[in-house]
Amino acid sequence: MEALRLFLPETDLPSTPSIDLFPFKKEPTNEDEFMEVKITFNGLNDLDKNHPYIKPYIYNDELIIRRIWSGPDLRDTDVPFEVFIPNRHITELNEEETWNRSAFENVSPSLKQLYTKFCEDKKLNNGTIPKNKKEEFVEFVYLNDNTLITEGEPKWFPNPNGFASKIRSIMPRVIYVPAVKLINEEADANKNRSAANLIASALFEQHLSSTEEIENFKNALNSLKLIFNEDTKHREVRNLQDKLSKKLKRIMEVEAHVDFEVPEVMEKLHLNSSISLKYNNLLTKPSEQGNGVQRLLILSLLELMAEQLTSSDLDKELDNREWRRSFLFLIEEPEIYLHPHLQRKMRDALVQISKHPLAQVICTSHSENFIDLADRHQGIVLLKKRSDGTAETIQVPYDIYSGDNKSEKRKRMRMLLNFNTSTLEAFFAKRVVLVEGDCEVASFLAIKQKLKEIFPEKADEIENTAKDISIIPCNGKLTQIAYYEVLKHFGIQAYLVHDLDGEGEDEGINRNILARIGKEEYRLTHQKNFEDHIFGESWSNDKPWKATERILNNFDDYKENLLRFYKGQVLIIV
Repeated sequence: MEALRLFLPETDLPSTPSIDLFPFKKEPTNEDEFMEVKITFNGLNDLDKNHPYIKPYIYNDELIIRRIWSGPDLRDTDVPFEVFIPNRHITELNEEETWNRSAFENVSPSLKQLYTKFCEDKKLNNGTIPKNKKEEFVEFVYLNDNTLITEGEPKWFPNPNGFASKIRSIMPRVIYVPAVKLINEEADANKNRSAANLIASALFEQHLSSTEEIENFKNALNSLKLIFNEDTKHREVRNLQDKLSKKLKRIMEVEAHVDFEVPEVMEKLHLNSSISLKYNNLLTKPSEQGNGVQRLLILSLLELMAEQLTSSDLDKELDNREWRRSFLFLIEEPEIYLHPHLQRKMRDALVQISKHPLAQVICTSHSENFIDLADRHQGIVLLKKRSDGTAETIQVPYDIYSGDNKSEKRKRMRMLLNFNTSTLEAFFAKRVVLVEGDCEVASFLAIKQKLKEIFPEKADEIENTAKDISIIPCNGKLTQIAYYEVLKHFGIQAYLVHDLDGEGEDEGINRNILARIGKEEYRLTHQKNFEDHIFGESWSNDKPWKATERILNNFDDYKENLLRFYKGQVLIIV
């Protein structure tokens, strides 16, 4: 998240990173320790591909840009934007070093026409394209007729043809919502770069830009401009200008010129607007409210943004085939300060925003409410810390539900997610155990409690080890298998505890389970079921309660089988 904020324009992060942003917070001593941020833009539409600031920098249908910081506290100009594109040259001028009129005498009519147009536009009256304009001319030819261009091998070009100035007008508008840092400022619409301010700006632009009042205001500003124009200048403005020129001419033969630039109304409107909150007839600023209310304000603005981005008005604008800058929402811990049902509202708002072609949402979260394995698992990226301190990323870009029964797999996963809030703990645990039902979960907790009573000197160790394990009831073996395969795609090795149901380990569905997981060491089985194997009883109801009662009151009677079950869960941890 910090890397994106550092790289992209329109963020409040300084473009001169401190030492804290470098890997391991150490100043680099060689190229291997430099900080590199590389961003790839793919999925470009036709409007993107034909935009004059984007088209010349596309390679293999992607726009690939990077910046490399060799140390902290570098100026922005010391860290150029580099673009990965082919080396391009004009085929007919390959042997020409000087690009003057004679060089273009025998070229094709198409190239000669572009040469003439370029010289006129750039006021090159002598007909010679100087060295510092050659790159610009090659780009001009490429944009207008790329058949005249020959491409070589791709490589990194630092700031080709003034790319740094162009990128700031085409990159997404960044709306950053931090987790806890300065949240009171982020909820204040009066702060120039706050999240509330940026969202309000976008909402104002969409809702108000075409209203009659705004049009009247723009017309009034244009009328005001007339009193500064040379031909229609107001006598008071001219009088002021003449007096100032007279003062200047006492020292130097110069004249003053007073002018007025019409401001962009929509860009400035939100800066002079404010959002207040009224409660019990008391009007307050968001910064005077608690963090929960401030976060709720951000949520409400995001919900409005989601509604706006999916409105028919914007769809009409898209149909007009006009290129528009997109939005990039960077949301840290969106669940923070929010009640679970409001977390789900936040998730729905962000999902709705992300579905729009002009918006992308990136969240960092530790909440299962923001993970959906059934319908949008391609958007999940797991970050795991390696032993050397670096980060590993895991993403599954393809559809993990395949085969003849893919619909059933997806339905089972959706059911598991809907009825078991602990399901997604698997993404945050060191060890994941998939069990059939709640009885196994209750038994594990009861065994842990009993062991702490028996070994009080090891109580902390037992508790800490258990906390690293996520035991998830799957309501049956078929759902166990489905969830196991999903987790496997994300590099998570789960372990199964299941009943044999009177069959052998290598028979029927038990055999299918072994075929799916690959190794016997990844499962623990009970014959014929959990309660019969451990307690020698058959229960039809209240299984979690009955298991807990027997473990706490008669632990020694079932010790061997209970420890077999418990150690099977913790062995890989301890």
